[in-house]
Amino acid sequence: MASATPEKDATPAPAAGGPQLKLLVDKRSRRVLYAEARKDAVDFLIGLLRVPAGLAARALAKHGERAPGSLGSLYAGARDLDDAFFASAPPDRDALLSPALPSAAVTLLLGEGALPPPPPPPPPPRYFRCGGNMYGSSCRGNPTNVTGVSGTPCPVCRQPMKAEMRWAPGEAAGGPAQAREGAGGYVKEVVTYLVMDDLTVAPMSTISAIMLLKKFSVKDCSALEEMTVELGTKEVIAQIPLLRCTHAHSSKSHARACL
Repeated sequence: MASATPEKDATPAPAAGGPQLKLLVDKRSRRVLYAEARKDAVDFLIGLLRVPAGLAARALAKHGERAPGSLGSLYAGARDLDDAFFASAPPDRDALLSPALPSAAVTLLLGEGALPPPPPPPPPPRYFRCGGNMYGSSCRGNPTNVTGVSGTPCPVCRQPMKAEMRWAPGEAAGGPAQAREGAGGYVKEVVTYLVMDDLTVAPMSTISAIMLLKKFSVKDCSALEEMTVELGTKEVIAQIPLLRCTHAHSSKSHARACL
């Protein structure tokens, strides 16, 4: 569940369970001018782009909401289709109709524990060569063949290939550097991000904030109020149908979903 509270002082808020947005609100018009977001909130917003349509329909149905357009009808019809009409019986309907891709938004959409844990990584491959020590063999001292099955006869000297070799992957072959790159979300943590009411995301700066105040014709800064909003499942579900709205409609709708 989300919480929205005015900022009374500069004391940092305690750590919360979900991503947070700091909203700058015009108290007189109750209009959200813009929001400041950290990496976790921006990762969540970008993660919405990786959510398959079937998974979005499943999340909406779970909370009693109908998916926009014909998506809800398509999802409901496929869920109700008899097992006899599926190629695999019994079908795993969740895996078939709402596949879960790695995304920062999935946990908030479906809740903790809604997805099965990822399968364990496969064991590293093992490679074997022949001993290369038979007198007169062309492999002696310089074996040139490897195999993934221990005991396979060497195609040159016909000795069983049982001497295990060590594989040393480099960074270009998917080593540690590549693993780190895909494990930290989508954006860097060194900056604060600006999020507009139509979900436009950009790096935050003092100049951009001043220009936005000018754009919204803010003349009295005493009418501005800072609020901290935590993104929970309720807010996430409210955002899904709004992603297909036109800009004129969604600008106010996204703000209402957060407030």
